[in-house]
Amino acid sequence: MVVGIRNGLWLVGALALTMSACDSGGSDDEGSESASETSGDGTTGGETTPQPTGEPDTETTDPGTTVDPSDSTTGDETTGAETSTGGTDELGEKIELRVDNFSVPPVETSYNCWDFTFSLDQLGHITAFDAVIDNVAHVHHFVVTLTANPSGSPNGYSCFDLEGDMVWAWAPGETRFELPPEAGYLIGDTPGGNVTLRLQVHYNNPLGVSGQTDSSGFDFYVTDELRENNAGTLVFGDIDGIEIPPGEPAHEHVMTCRGEVTAAQLPEPIHVFGSSMHAHDLGSVLYSEQYRDGEMVREINRDDPFDFENQNMKPVDFDIMPGDQIVNHCFYDSTARKNTTFGGPGTQDEMCWNTIAYYPKIPSGFDYCSSNN
Repeated sequence: MVVGIRNGLWLVGALALTMSACDSGGSDDEGSESASETSGDGTTGGETTPQPTGEPDTETTDPGTTVDPSDSTTGDETTGAETSTGGTDELGEKIELRVDNFSVPPVETSYNCWDFTFSLDQLGHITAFDAVIDNVAHVHHFVVTLTANPSGSPNGYSCFDLEGDMVWAWAPGETRFELPPEAGYLIGDTPGGNVTLRLQVHYNNPLGVSGQTDSSGFDFYVTDELRENNAGTLVFGDIDGIEIPPGEPAHEHVMTCRGEVTAAQLPEPIHVFGSSMHAHDLGSVLYSEQYRDGEMVREINRDDPFDFENQNMKPVDFDIMPGDQIVNHCFYDSTARKNTTFGGPGTQDEMCWNTIAYYPKIPSGFDYCSSNN
């Protein structure tokens, strides 16, 4: 079904709002969380974004549910997602995307993905995101990517990585993420083309409780008034190589994105306007530094103490030059653990990440740099 947006500028069709999902089971590849958690897992593709130079209301439900055909906001009843319109404000058109009553897998760690595919009648910029968390106890985090390769699955799917170009990630504590007025995430490669936003949700169910459901999702705002810059997301982080002995109150892991890598990958300086540190349960103090020609330029971000339940994208204002080195320092308190903790995608594994939001977008698709690059 095709629904017109109130301002007449957008046209959205419920082409494949695939939202019902399977249990991924086991642990999720946060190396695909390196892909997964905030950027993609090395398999994420870069977006070719022309440098400049909303509000669908399609609702879908899980198979077997009933949809009122007289409801003008109703779409494909064989899917398990829900979208609706929420009006216009200074950020543009508000679009609401939701998981529809998904059964949370009764395993400690599972990653599940859904594709929202629709069409737009012109290019636009995403200007802000709001998370809407239904099952607070079991939603560990989620990531949204823009992908040109939707899965084609009619009912959602299990996933250990993120295919596509990361545009936003949510973790507990994060509120609205709003881009500066000079930048936005470009949506729609060509006028009239299809757009797919992929939602990956990490569910944490350590007690294996059955019968839990979730209808979380997010709202985003999109404007047809293109901003000056296309924004991008880049993760500086380690998963592989983290090894934390038990019984240590302040074990340090150091992640280094070498200057040789940024020199090769950055065609020009990038301006950073947001930074978010990330670890899992053992993280106690996290901070990130920028070096140039062997000298520290600045401390980018610090969480001291780090609180998993209070993560956020902090506003920052600085440039990264080709050849700059980024170093993360992650301290972990493992006094309550009896075994070694390794880097990995599971809730009981660890990470050492700094996710930045920046512009102009790097055309090569460079979105992840670790000590192993």
